[in-house]
Amino acid sequence: MISWLLSNRAGLAFSLAAALALAIAIIAIAARDVEQARPVLLALATLAGVTVVLLLVLLVERRRRANGVSIEARDVTARTQAEESLRRSEATSRAFLESASESIVVADAAGRIVLVNARTETMFGYARAELIGQLVEVLIPAPLRERHVAHRATYMAAPRIRSMGRGLDLAGLKKDGTEFPVEVSLSYVGTDEGTRAIAFVTDISERVAFQKAARQADKLAALGTLSAGIAHEINNPIGIITSRVEVMMLEAEEEGLPAEARKDLEVILRHARRVGTITQGLLSFARQSSGTRGAVNLNQIAEEIVQLVRKDMSRARVEVTTKLDKTMPTIVADANAIGQVLLNLLTNARGAMPEGGEITIETSHLAAARSVRLIVRDTGSGIPAEILPKIFDPFFTTKPEGTGLGLSISHGIVHDHHGTLDVRSEAGKGSTFTLTFPLDTARGA
Repeated sequence: MISWLLSNRAGLAFSLAAALALAIAIIAIAARDVEQARPVLLALATLAGVTVVLLLVLLVERRRRANGVSIEARDVTARTQAEESLRRSEATSRAFLESASESIVVADAAGRIVLVNARTETMFGYARAELIGQLVEVLIPAPLRERHVAHRATYMAAPRIRSMGRGLDLAGLKKDGTEFPVEVSLSYVGTDEGTRAIAFVTDISERVAFQKAARQADKLAALGTLSAGIAHEINNPIGIITSRVEVMMLEAEEEGLPAEARKDLEVILRHARRVGTITQGLLSFARQSSGTRGAVNLNQIAEEIVQLVRKDMSRARVEVTTKLDKTMPTIVADANAIGQVLLNLLTNARGAMPEGGEITIETSHLAAARSVRLIVRDTGSGIPAEILPKIFDPFFTTKPEGTGLGLSISHGIVHDHHGTLDVRSEAGKGSTFTLTFPLDTARGA
């Protein structure tokens, strides 16, 4: 009876209690002998009381359970909402991290990388998994690592927001060993696992190249003006000297001058001609590409210059091969000036291979970049790393008979055509010169 009551609704229990109370009243009225009816009345009254108590317990329990379920439901809902909000916040933070234009590297107090973004992978050439757990010095050139360890320890002892290496030339190291200039800003954040240092790394290669080109252009412009004045002042007198010496040598043969005198005249003539060559170089340096410009195809220029030098190259045991892109468009340029640049590069390449070698000339149409490219590659002795930054400086030469103007003039001509002249070289492994010209003024395709 009790278990049945507990398993049914409160309304049934209440009805039973009412029925029992009614039975007690009927028995009390109908009984003639109250004493005889007392046991029955007491039993029924007890049963009615127990039923009422059970009813109250049932109601209280049902209310408690209802409240508990309501509270639990509210707790679950709040927790779910909090978790969803946290997930959205983490997703937003991750999106900001991954879309940053700078490399972001997060390291712990020991200098080990705990987090990087996608830009870090692109900039340094590592997969994310390769960097996690590594010391940050893996991204720094070897000569700077020991000093960086000390700087890192100092920073972690008193972290603060600041630029790193202000006024210094900082460099990053790619996975393939390439070094490149960078700027670094530092910040930090405290976590349950300790302080984390955050480095924001910017690749400034393009900015440095632009600044270098601008300085070179200013230097060339100033030297061009000076060179033009000097060349004009020297050119006429040296022309006269050369002519008179040539006449004197003819007279020396006719009049039978002593051999010693003829040898002296030869020395004078040789050096006078060298001065003349230098003055012509100065004039070319000053003028650069002041000629008429028109539609020019780099393939045609390459073929003409190769035909011009092929015999001399053959005598020097140098093989010249061409790989020309047949889809090359024309550009608006000074054909003679571009030819002068290519001839100078070929002459330098031949000089770098005294025992013979190979020169390869390649052209390509970079449609996506809207530019054309001419590459001159040799198998010569290469250029030492300490000399490479100076090769475009005017009057810098490593050749006893050189003027130091050839590459300077070539650089100026290419710059005057809004192009770039780049070089990659390593001692003992040859050199590669790359000329790139924009197609903004291209004619045809």
